[in-house]
Amino acid sequence: MRRFSKKIIYIISAIIILVVAAWFVWQHFKYKVANNALATTVKEETDSLYSIKYDSLSFDAVAGHATMKNVRIIPDTQRIKNMDVENMPDIMLDITIKSLLVTGVKTAKALQGNKIEGDSVVIDNPEITLYSLKPLQKKTIFQNEAREFYQQILGKLDVIKVGFVFVNNVHVKGIDFFKKENNFELINGKFLLEDVLIDSSHNNDTNRVLFCKQAAFTIDSFFSFNHDRRELAVKQVQFLGKQKKLLFKRIEVNRFANDTSRPVSLLDAGDLMLTGVNTNEIVKNKNLWVDTIVCREINIYELPVENLKTTAPGGKKNSLDSTGFTNVYSVSLKHLHFPKVTFIPFAKSKFSIGNIAIKLNDVNADKIVQFQNHPMNFTKEAEVDVDKFSLESKDKSYRFNFDGISINSLQQALRIRSFKIVPFTSEQKFADAFRFQKDRYDLSLTGLTLKNINMNSLLDKKIEASDFVIENANAKISRDTHKALEHKSKIGNYPSQMLMKLDIPVNIKNMKIKNANVEYRENQKTSDSVGVVQFSKASFDISNITNMPDAIQKNNMLNIAFEANALAAIPMKGNFKFVLGNQNGNFFVNAHVAAFDAKVLNKVSIPMALVKINSGKIHSIDFHFKGNNKKASGSFLMNYENMKVDVLKRDEETKKIKKRGLFSFAANLLVENKNSGNSVEAESDRNIYKSFFNLVWKTIFAGMKKTLGVPQSIGE
Repeated sequence: MRRFSKKIIYIISAIIILVVAAWFVWQHFKYKVANNALATTVKEETDSLYSIKYDSLSFDAVAGHATMKNVRIIPDTQRIKNMDVENMPDIMLDITIKSLLVTGVKTAKALQGNKIEGDSVVIDNPEITLYSLKPLQKKTIFQNEAREFYQQILGKLDVIKVGFVFVNNVHVKGIDFFKKENNFELINGKFLLEDVLIDSSHNNDTNRVLFCKQAAFTIDSFFSFNHDRRELAVKQVQFLGKQKKLLFKRIEVNRFANDTSRPVSLLDAGDLMLTGVNTNEIVKNKNLWVDTIVCREINIYELPVENLKTTAPGGKKNSLDSTGFTNVYSVSLKHLHFPKVTFIPFAKSKFSIGNIAIKLNDVNADKIVQFQNHPMNFTKEAEVDVDKFSLESKDKSYRFNFDGISINSLQQALRIRSFKIVPFTSEQKFADAFRFQKDRYDLSLTGLTLKNINMNSLLDKKIEASDFVIENANAKISRDTHKALEHKSKIGNYPSQMLMKLDIPVNIKNMKIKNANVEYRENQKTSDSVGVVQFSKASFDISNITNMPDAIQKNNMLNIAFEANALAAIPMKGNFKFVLGNQNGNFFVNAHVAAFDAKVLNKVSIPMALVKINSGKIHSIDFHFKGNNKKASGSFLMNYENMKVDVLKRDEETKKIKKRGLFSFAANLLVENKNSGNSVEAESDRNIYKSFFNLVWKTIFAGMKKTLGVPQSIGE
């Protein structure tokens, strides 16, 4: 509302001119100066800057009343054009008044020649054109400007004092004098100024603003323009000086992509109220001081992509502040609260947002532009709460749903109650929707907290924080191998590589997932059955999550430590290490698996490898792999005993899985019955069409087969 407030100050200054003009009528009529002499005197005393014309003037000396009809205060535009910028005033006024009534003039004091006191001035249907001549500067003092207007029109009077001034149905148009473009328009304004005093000491009276002790006004409509296009519309404005309140019934703002584009709705708001408005600071010292700003409801409209561009060619931000207001005014705000902000998307938008609530506490900046550029440096506390946020993926396969988002700058924390990745349909329908094998993800996270956030970085679209905590995570991944494998390379899709591809710079020191359950389901073509790998009661500690070059230079290793129970019965722990910024995809894997009954593996070995374990005790598994985009290899140690297996096949007619007797006999002859302390070198070439975890599993499986002594072709 910065443009609106500045215009109102100018308009009140214009009203003061009308008051002075009214008293000027009185001053000259008491000496019975002729009508043409009145205009001549004004022209002389304003150094030819303004002249006055009017149709008729009536005067009642006994009652102390004077009436003037069809008054015109005319600026000398040619003189303005010939001035240099330094001597040029900030504004110039062209005023037409239907009628001007002065009442209750104290005749005795008026006859003294230098002092006029009266009851009221009523100005009816004024039409004001306010020409802006140059941008606002900090040194510009509205009181001084108003005093200059008073001196220009008043002449030699020392004091004007009036009980109240009422201006009815004022219409004001603001125009850029040199560009000939509309700046603003005010329609049907009513202004009331109480206890008006104009004298040599008025500027030192801190109880007065623009010569009056109290002011109030109402405005039906106010419009601000951008290249003659309506940018801001304000309806039913009310200012209550005694209560220090400014109220707006309705506000509408349009946005423009460029200097010639059509307007696009940006927001509309209802019932905006400012309380504790310090008019003295606003007018005299150019300090925008307000206690609270509250708005009942705000609607924000989704903009087309081209309208979201805020940077001009050359990387400089487009500035809408042609008046210089933001570089001049300071700002002080105790509290702002917008409890109901609604985002209205396009009909075919890919995302939706629930109710938004915004709070600000203790905003203080020497210049508004400082607050605009770095708001968090000048705000003690900012909080934004969002009920829900939902986004559809580009291919429409998923929706990403956020619930209960809250960010607080004082706490430097972002909290999300839950986050879900929801596939568009069931597992089977999902698989049927694609020509090739495709992983289906179903993810649910609860209790997400990002701590010690750098708030200024966040506003600059960077994520920097010390900790990211997720209380609970549940993930279900499924794949149907009945479909052909898509021959699309997945090189570059390791976690470290995906992190480096993010458009947003990220630097999170530590991340912890406290309680996770992960399930991988694979509908196998070979066995025509579903194998399920489960990791329950898992936890993850991740450090150095970054794609920022400076951070990578200090530490180029992404670390992921984990603990879990596989298949609900196999305790395991380990870590992954990924080299950040490495195009070869270098990584390291270390893990330890505690003792378990080997028959537990049948849950996955039968459907996925057509191998059944009849007996066996695995005491431990340890492996240390290193790998890259092409392969993985390393030491593998599995201590076990009493291992017996069956090799299976799927009957083509009955579709049932049964034992292959001869192959089972041969396999048990080949299988080493036990192993104690002998490690093997495991290795596996990467199938570039499959994932990172497929490579790790293949390398583990290769180590197991090599330890058992069975051919590598088993289970392929």
